[in-house]
Amino acid sequence: MNVSIQLDHEQISRLVYDDLMQTRECFLEDLESDNPNVFSTNPTYDKILITKHIEALDLILDWYHDPSA
Repeated sequence: MNVSIQLDHEQISRLVYDDLMQTRECFLEDLESDNPNVFSTNPTYDKILITKHIEALDLILDWYHDPSA
């Protein structure tokens, strides 16, 4: 079964923005973990990489901005 939907520009922007925010929140939770094991088994290295990914998401979110604002 296939279902097709049409989304306007604002709806797509909202979906993308919300997904980026959710990803950022997950990384923040991982960063607070004692042993995140997201990218490696080394917690210190993992936290460095998680921090870099959060910074990258912040840059994207600054450029993309909240579509409802």
